[in-house]
Amino acid sequence: MAPWLWALALLLTAAALTLAAVTGRVRINTDVLAMLPKDERRPEVEQALAALAKAGEGRVIVLLRAQADSEAAMDRFIARLQADAPGLAVRHRVSDAQQADWLGFFAPQRGALLTDAQRAQLQAAAPEPLAQQALQGLMQPMGLPRVGRWIDDPFNTLGTWLAERAQGSKVRALGGRLRLADAQGDWMLALIDSGASAFALKDNERIAGALAHARAAVPEAQVLAAGVPLHAHAAATQAQREMHVIGAGSLVGVFALSWLAFARIRPRLLVLLSVGSGLLVAIAATLAVFGELHLITLVFGASLVGVAENYASSHYASRIGQPPAARFALMREQLPTMVLALSTTLAGYALLATTPFPGLQQVALFSAAGLTAAFVSTWLWFPHLDAGSVPERPLTRALGRAWQRWPQLGRRSGAITGLAVAVVLAAAAWRGRANDDIRLLQNTPPALMQDQIDIGRRLDLPSPAQFFLLSAASEAQLLAREEALKARLAVMNGVAGWQAVSDWVPSPTRQLEDAKLVAGRWAEAAPLVAAQLGQPVPQREAVAPPLLTVDAWRAAPVSEAARHQWLGRGADGQWHSVLMLRGVSRDALPQLAALADDTAVRWVDKVADVSELLARQRVRMLGVLAIAVVAVAALLAWRLRAAWWRALVPTLLAGALALAATALAGQPWQLFHVLALLLLLGVGVDYGIFLLAQPSRRDLRGFVSITLAAASTWLAFGLLALSGTPALRAFGFTLGLGIALAWFLTPFFVPDHDPPNH
Repeated sequence: MAPWLWALALLLTAAALTLAAVTGRVRINTDVLAMLPKDERRPEVEQALAALAKAGEGRVIVLLRAQADSEAAMDRFIARLQADAPGLAVRHRVSDAQQADWLGFFAPQRGALLTDAQRAQLQAAAPEPLAQQALQGLMQPMGLPRVGRWIDDPFNTLGTWLAERAQGSKVRALGGRLRLADAQGDWMLALIDSGASAFALKDNERIAGALAHARAAVPEAQVLAAGVPLHAHAAATQAQREMHVIGAGSLVGVFALSWLAFARIRPRLLVLLSVGSGLLVAIAATLAVFGELHLITLVFGASLVGVAENYASSHYASRIGQPPAARFALMREQLPTMVLALSTTLAGYALLATTPFPGLQQVALFSAAGLTAAFVSTWLWFPHLDAGSVPERPLTRALGRAWQRWPQLGRRSGAITGLAVAVVLAAAAWRGRANDDIRLLQNTPPALMQDQIDIGRRLDLPSPAQFFLLSAASEAQLLAREEALKARLAVMNGVAGWQAVSDWVPSPTRQLEDAKLVAGRWAEAAPLVAAQLGQPVPQREAVAPPLLTVDAWRAAPVSEAARHQWLGRGADGQWHSVLMLRGVSRDALPQLAALADDTAVRWVDKVADVSELLARQRVRMLGVLAIAVVAVAALLAWRLRAAWWRALVPTLLAGALALAATALAGQPWQLFHVLALLLLLGVGVDYGIFLLAQPSRRDLRGFVSITLAAASTWLAFGLLALSGTPALRAFGFTLGLGIALAWFLTPFFVPDHDPPNH
């Protein structure tokens, strides 16, 4: 390929990316769950999870309490919030008309909506107590809410039913405000909606900034705030900070190494050009395939700076002490070794892409495309763009002396080393343990997590991660199935409550049966009431109450809290809904799972499912790693003949010792430690390949090349160990330590090809 063709391709790619950015087609995703695999075998489960996630998208819940005047403090809080973010929809007041509409929606169903306790009473009670109950409601109207005339609902079944529904929420509308009762004083409640995607970075930044200013406006008040936009903003802020730190750290380190090794400005500029072309192609390829970039990919991609520099270091190291005119011949001579090194690294990323995690697939594509582009830039451009000489420098001379004095493993030293390694590995195996709990990978700021926990506990919110997914052939059957499941939950311990659509819309069969029961019992009690009053009572309308439908309920404001749980008719022709739980104890989880039949009623525990998936993938990737070792060994044997093991064994030892170090440091083994070993296999063997290509201890170029490559790669991935994201931290720690060990161990396995009298 001609160098100018590659330059033209990069210019066109840059123009396309610029156009996409200007037109708003470059989407940055901060959703951690987007990194996890979809459940392709159960699409309705993914639909349910998406519906639950969308219900809270763009919403923030705020609780505020002040010592003196909470109402005035909330008014100041809201005023400052809306001044900073005027587009936000804020609800903290409820008018009398809204409350009347809420109650009036169910008025047509008077006499057809019964609580379980009411139903049991009407079925068992004699006519006399029922008559007394009706008379008491007539003579003492204060108490439970009553909708409409007494004669339309003499037992006040609707008032009792509404009161039970109200008990499902701790929020009350008093004095025109949303309140949460507390022994130490009422909390004021505000619901804030941005109307945008929960992962729109600018909107989340605007909400977070406005909330911070609003908090400052009420210093005397205690304010709790939680919601998906705040978690997304925290994740984006952390990822951007880490991306800058890792990228800047890698770039500064690479430039410093380049200056110390070559003492010229042009190599540093060409390194920047190589890395820049790699990042450009990586971003374009990822957007083309996935349609978006995840922030974790960008953080991981920041480490590409150090890895992409390897090819530039190799090129310049090969030119140390050589005449400038030989640069093209040196590139041709070194090209097969560089291609082999690139192939092993790409193999590591290819194995990373075999996982079912979209996030890791995106990282693999980003890194592989970027490294390939950086390699092509080095190959095509460097000999043309730098015709200067590359003299020896103090750093390269020092590395040359170290290379000359580096010992080789003999039989005795090899046996002692092997015994020491075996002891370390045995200790690690005895102490090590695996823990794939997804909660260990959380990195939410503690203050935000505490607010989330406090708000969830005070409002008694159901968990969106553990629920039942129900399916049926019709709406009526689905509602009846919910009612049957609730009856089984009612006799269980370890479940504080639930939230279901059938709480608000009973099945048609139940509505008809309840209406018939109420009408029949009133027919028995009415003569007794008339006798007590000494006059006939008015007749109730003979027309049965109309059936309450899910569609009518979902269209009304009263359904806001639970309408997202009705998923409707799916592509499979079945109707689906979600029944959510409150206050689930860990001991109750096996019993809840036992209630499912995996067809009509399915138990979904997202935390357990993802943790189990991580465990399965950890075991699977260990198998893939074993296959990869065999494949790399075959590739090395084809290229290096009998010396193949000298390039492979140091990396295997480095990986085993790095994994042992995590166990001895008290870290549980996770999938991300194994994934780091996959990449280490691709990167670590490069050091053996380059040294075996130039094994003479008098030739410092090979050792300088792998030292600069290892240092820059360690800078890249070692800095990931400082990440606040636990997955990246585990990956960076294992890979960073493995790279350092691979660089240290490889020279021991390279024989000295110099004459004995040297």
